[in-house]
Amino acid sequence: MEDWLVPFKTPFDVVGFVLFLLVFPVYHLLYPWLARVLPGRAARSRFDLFRESWIEGLIERRDIIAAAQQTRNLTMVNSILVSSALILLGLTANVLVRAIPVTDSAPDLADWFLHPSALREKLYLLMIVFALAFSFFMTSLRHLGHFVLVIGADPKLVEAHEGSPVKYFAALINRASHRYTMGVRCLYSAVPLFGWLFDSRLFLVLTLFWAVKFVGFQDFARLLRRGERRPRDAG
Repeated sequence: MEDWLVPFKTPFDVVGFVLFLLVFPVYHLLYPWLARVLPGRAARSRFDLFRESWIEGLIERRDIIAAAQQTRNLTMVNSILVSSALILLGLTANVLVRAIPVTDSAPDLADWFLHPSALREKLYLLMIVFALAFSFFMTSLRHLGHFVLVIGADPKLVEAHEGSPVKYFAALINRASHRYTMGVRCLYSAVPLFGWLFDSRLFLVLTLFWAVKFVGFQDFARLLRRGERRPRDAG
């Protein structure tokens, strides 16, 4: 059997992996388009508008200190998570080096890993996920740093080079927020992959959990809501 097919020994492995691809890479590639198609229902579109309104107020008041202070928390969280992603990447690489036999004659791994090649492929996936998380958090920090540096610029100068200052600064902070969200979602995706090291059924259940959470409780909660509750009549 080809090494890359070794992790797919049961139907749970196959179904779980296909669902994982649909929930994480495919869904998140389509989400920006879905947010444009359903702007009133997608959480991303609403929060983009809220942040643009916040930027408009900051520019009108010229409240540069508030802009720096209110982005500080996101900067601190990004800094912590970028370090965490790098540490997790290094730990996973260390496990990969130590756990995989160097030669065919080396002792086999524990039975719950099924096969050395199965473990190797799963650890490679975890490394890819942590590397992507690191990249997204670093990009978010870059946009936040750029925002803080230029938010104090003369709005007329910004308008001359970039167009509407509100749109320009809102685009910066929105891109930072979107990259942060993608980084966090990458860390979320590591949870079912970690569970896959032990049990394919756990992998499937955890992937289903994140699918329901993303679509039903975060990204499109309004779309799935049947209707707003009406206030009760007085008396």
